[in-house]
Amino acid sequence: MSSLGLHLFELLMLSQKSVDLEGLPFPKAREHWLTASKQMDKKSAIDLACKLIPLYPERPFFPAHALDLAKATGDELRVARLVLEVAEGEVSVALQPVFTATDMLLASSQASPAECAKAIYLRDRLMEVSPQRHFFRAQLARRENKVDTALNEVSTHLDLFPSDAPALILRATLAMQTGRWGRYCNEISALASIQSNPRSTELLNLFQTFQAAQGLSSTTPSDLVLNQERLETPGAVYEYAMDRAPEPDTAVRQGVVLLTGSLAGGGAERIVATMCRQFKEMEPAENLQLWLFSKTNGPAGNALFYLPLTGLREEELHIIEPVRQSSEPFCWLPPFYAQRAQAIYDDLMRLRPRVLYITLDEAIIAGGIAAVMAGVPRIVLHCHNMSPPNLHGDTRLSFGWDRAFRMLLARPNVQYVNVAQVAVDDYLDWCATPPNACRAAVIHNGVDFSPIDEGLRDDQPSRIRCELGIPPNSPVIGAAIRFTDVKQPLVWLEAARLIRNARQDAHFIMYGDGVLLESCKIRAAHLGLEDCVHFPGRVSDLAQRLAVFDIMMLSSRSEGFPNVLIEAQAAGVVPVSFDVGGCRETMEPGRSGLVVPECTAKALAAEVITLLNKPQRLKRMSRRAMKFVRKTFSIDQMMEQLHDLVYGTRLSDFGERAPSAKLARKGKRPAKSHANASLK
Repeated sequence: MSSLGLHLFELLMLSQKSVDLEGLPFPKAREHWLTASKQMDKKSAIDLACKLIPLYPERPFFPAHALDLAKATGDELRVARLVLEVAEGEVSVALQPVFTATDMLLASSQASPAECAKAIYLRDRLMEVSPQRHFFRAQLARRENKVDTALNEVSTHLDLFPSDAPALILRATLAMQTGRWGRYCNEISALASIQSNPRSTELLNLFQTFQAAQGLSSTTPSDLVLNQERLETPGAVYEYAMDRAPEPDTAVRQGVVLLTGSLAGGGAERIVATMCRQFKEMEPAENLQLWLFSKTNGPAGNALFYLPLTGLREEELHIIEPVRQSSEPFCWLPPFYAQRAQAIYDDLMRLRPRVLYITLDEAIIAGGIAAVMAGVPRIVLHCHNMSPPNLHGDTRLSFGWDRAFRMLLARPNVQYVNVAQVAVDDYLDWCATPPNACRAAVIHNGVDFSPIDEGLRDDQPSRIRCELGIPPNSPVIGAAIRFTDVKQPLVWLEAARLIRNARQDAHFIMYGDGVLLESCKIRAAHLGLEDCVHFPGRVSDLAQRLAVFDIMMLSSRSEGFPNVLIEAQAAGVVPVSFDVGGCRETMEPGRSGLVVPECTAKALAAEVITLLNKPQRLKRMSRRAMKFVRKTFSIDQMMEQLHDLVYGTRLSDFGERAPSAKLARKGKRPAKSHANASLK
């Protein structure tokens, strides 16, 4: 019998006799498995690996291979449970497979909450007693996007294990993820000590080619630190690329591309979905495509929530498929943007549209550089929020974006538009762009009032009150939000508690979903508000339900131009909002709604209580609100402005900046600007 045949025979015999396997040395078992797995189907190889996992719990080899193969066979949950079961009964166990198994369990819809909680507890317990706990803490921090924390943890690990290749690669990856390649040049250059590792080689090559492109290849580490601004991404990459970008190419081009992240349930996504449907009706002869980063559900909920509004079938969407290998200059961007910028560039070069319309910051960072390098003659950047530092509360998630925006706005074929004057001011100040150095405009969001009117006609408020058990005469304070940090739903609930203390008859409804929904339900119960705070979830007919509110309360930390405040007023609901972003521009402060300068739950609650205690004033404001928004924020006007912007024969002259939003801060509405007037 041949040597291979003997190995197979021996392994098959051993696999049937676990008592014999127990005495098999690990190197021999590994050798047999590697040989046999090449001759087996994946499922049989997994089964054999699973038999060997309990025999060598301290070795990562068999659980790692079984978990990896399980991804291709759909056996993730079975294998993950086995790995965790074995780990639970061992003192010494390989930790990385436990991490992987826990992730698989958390991703499975078939795992119970109790099972998931038990797996997390086991993982964390094993991690804390492991000599490599700092390395695994770094991995957890990275998943939570806490890059600085992850860097500190992996550096501590490397103080103890200075030659650990996975840790050296993780530290370099994190250092490059910060965008500060010059500051962390020593951490990145340390990859040179790892021989023949593809990932190490890839990262080091990226660093060295960017150095060379910036003329810094022969400098010392101290020189790189002194010149670190030239080695920052995406800022320095944008500056490098724009200096070398081709002129806009107008030859043989046709069609319009709308690019955004997803069609999840947000105001910006709804507008791009409406644009898609209406533009196809208005310009049937010109090819229009809708490109998305993803159609996978995420923290914002259903990624295709607004698909029906587009008038497209799902198969007509174009999903940007990230490219694993990207070329210069895209390869120097942070990985998320590098992979998508290359894919967008490739698609633009193939399709050759004459217009690329991009909405929201992430799509702009990836799509903007791709569009310029592809020579697209008309590029429209549409933002729906305050600048990223204002939106997120810090610059960690948007490091270098200010330089990228500054370079984009300087292009003569780029038009920038935002939904509120205060947001335009904020962006231009953030990216240090003088008003006369770019084409910037304000297009206020428009609203289709017909669903709201339908809800008023059908007496939806009575039906909803009945469904939720709200008495007919109880005042209702409402919200329609994504349950995310920027919307501050916990602040909203604290305001609700204060209102309830003053008005025992008040009820509260919070429509929407998101990552903080469950914690808000728990918080409401803790505050003793279970009987008066209602969480119906996300609904597809929100516009028809708004009239159930007497007051719409908004507690966001940052806003661009919240559609929901306009829609609420159209339904006769009086908005009370923190005075952030463009909230003031959605109403007539003091007449159709209220803005609260002090952004605290106490101040917000005080204004609501005052309105509830003055019912005649509340009725007057309700009537005024309905008239004001219908006159000011029609969807037809918005679509006309956007159509002119996208399909016009030339870029409109938006050289003159609109009046400063500081006028609005004094309670005055700014006069029509040159920017607004030229759009109408």
